Amino acid sequence: MDTLDNELSVQAETRQMQKLQMYQKLVLFTLYKFKWSILGVFVLVIAAGIILRAVQFKNSSRKFEGAVTLFYTPRASEEVKPLSINHVLGVFARQQIFHQLVEELHLTEKQQKVLKQSIEVKLLRDHHDMFVITGVGESDEYVKQLLNTFVAIGIRNYEEYRTAELRNFLETREQRLREVQIYQKTQIEHLHALHRKYGIIHPKEEMGTVKKMQGEQSATLAELNVKLSDARYRFSVAQRNYKAIPAPVIKFHVTLRQYIQELRRASREYEKAKLMFAERNPRFVEAKSAYEAVNKEFENFKKRNNITDFAESMLQGIEGVISRYHEAEVALQQLELSMKSLQAEIALVKEKEKKLQHMIPEHEQVEQLQKTANKNVSLLVEELTRVRSSIAHVPHDIIINERVVSTKAFSMFPVKILAVIFIGGIFFSALYALVVVVYDLVYGKISGIEEVSFHKDFFDTVGVIPHENANFTHEQRKVINNEMFYRFILRIKNTQTLFSCSLDGSFLSSVMFDEQFTLAKRNTILVRLILASEVEKICGNMQKIGHFYYSDNGNTGFNYTRKGNDAEAVDHELEYLRGFSSGDGKGYGYGYGFAFFPVRSLFGMDPDEITLLREVVEQLKKDYQLVRISREKPFDASCLLVRQLHDICDATLLYIGKLKTPRAVLRRVLKLHDEEHRIYAILTGVTDVEKVIEGDYIR
Repeated sequence: MDTLDNELSVQAETRQMQKLQMYQKLVLFTLYKFKWSILGVFVLVIAAGIILRAVQFKNSSRKFEGAVTLFYTPRASEEVKPLSINHVLGVFARQQIFHQLVEELHLTEKQQKVLKQSIEVKLLRDHHDMFVITGVGESDEYVKQLLNTFVAIGIRNYEEYRTAELRNFLETREQRLREVQIYQKTQIEHLHALHRKYGIIHPKEEMGTVKKMQGEQSATLAELNVKLSDARYRFSVAQRNYKAIPAPVIKFHVTLRQYIQELRRASREYEKAKLMFAERNPRFVEAKSAYEAVNKEFENFKKRNNITDFAESMLQGIEGVISRYHEAEVALQQLELSMKSLQAEIALVKEKEKKLQHMIPEHEQVEQLQKTANKNVSLLVEELTRVRSSIAHVPHDIIINERVVSTKAFSMFPVKILAVIFIGGIFFSALYALVVVVYDLVYGKISGIEEVSFHKDFFDTVGVIPHENANFTHEQRKVINNEMFYRFILRIKNTQTLFSCSLDGSFLSSVMFDEQFTLAKRNTILVRLILASEVEKICGNMQKIGHFYYSDNGNTGFNYTRKGNDAEAVDHELEYLRGFSSGDGKGYGYGYGFAFFPVRSLFGMDPDEITLLREVVEQLKKDYQLVRISREKPFDASCLLVRQLHDICDATLLYIGKLKTPRAVLRRVLKLHDEEHRIYAILTGVTDVEKVIEGDYIR
């Protein structure tokens, strides 16, 4: 299956290539046929171009040409970039320059009309900093004056334009500088207000000092906390020992110590008196009385001072306890005062830190804004300096390379004009040739035996039928007809069914070759399709057998085997046709005849009609060497009937008339060409007698 598909694809491509080659040859043939008219159009266009150019040059003001080359070297600036070269060219092309040029040169009305076309400003090729001003005019002096004046006005306009642009930019930047300076002063005032508000001049340095102080205070606070803990411990121990002794004892410990000493002395005197003297001894009594007096006084002292719990042991080391208590108390109080002082200092430093934390961001922002303002002021000052320098350099931006010293005259027929005229001639002649070819291919009609040679890949040219007015003798016509017929017989010797299609508007397809087939002793039948509505008109006197009406070479009636005076009945048309085509002489007329097949339409048969015709043709092929099918009227290639009959028959015979058959009709028929169905052609209306006689176009 793949091999078959590939083979069919190759055949289709080959057929398309053949069609393309055929049309290419046909185009060449058409061009050759109209060669003199195409050449005439070319010559006419060339002549018209030369005449038009001569008239145009005579009336033209473009007879002399001059040019000035200008250098464009502006000073580069980041602030105001120099104008691009195209912008400069636009400045030189302003309408204002032409108005000033008219005023200064006092031009005539004619010169004013062509002024814009007389001057051209363009960039010099391959140079981005050079441009050329070209001027044309009727005389050498006028061109020089025109260019010199135009260059001067153009440079003046550029300087005015560029200077105005730079000055506008300068004013804008000066205004911006004033605004930035005002903004700079505002930031300075804001900075001073911050200093006054917080009372700090250098917040970052102050913050460093605060951090350092906070570090020292943290160390001091830690050390003081250790000392304070130790002092509190020692004070608690001294306080506990101090509070272990009643307060009156501590208060009167000196007096109590004196009383104790006095009691001890009186007690020793009393003890000594008891040992040495009798109770009635005055010294004993005196010692006893002194002791009792001291003891009573001591008791009264304790009672008077509310000294209840007293022991002599309490007086041992009491001075040390009191001293240590007071020392510990004093030390603790000093440390607590130091702690309070340190905490106050820490609070002050913390407060200052908070103040600095609020001040520093605002201070930094103001400082940054102030720095930006200072920087912008510096940049603007530098920028203004550069802009002023650019303004001073504007007169030197455009430098005239040379003045117009001489001019050159235009040629009436320069190479470009000649090329345009020549190309125009080629274009219009080609356009005419294209129109002629397209029109001839689409709407034209076949031109004769010369053109048929281009279709030889699609059909065989088997013969010609000369025009009735052609210069042929009777013998020549007979020779041509006989030669054409026998050539045709050789071509279709393997063909059993032939579809005759008349494309020249004649009825040749219905009557051609009848006599020749009889002379050639070849059994053939012509089946003609007619409208069912015209049966009575065409076949009124003919005999109908089955679906056909028969005529034996123009004689009508029953023409099969006769017995007596009555015709033998025939049951079927094929039985009749077998007898008609037999060689025993029983048929009326030998070897050919007509069979009329009525259909509903001559433009396309219905399926039942196609089926019936195909079946009958298959039966006829058993008894006839050739079955020819045609119809009553000439064919239109757009008819469906052409496609249907082409499929039924083995080959198609075309009658193509010179200047009678449209090419579009022929192309539609040729689309039916394939490998299984051959197409033959007979040319009608041929007038080239010598070519026909020589047989150059008959294959």
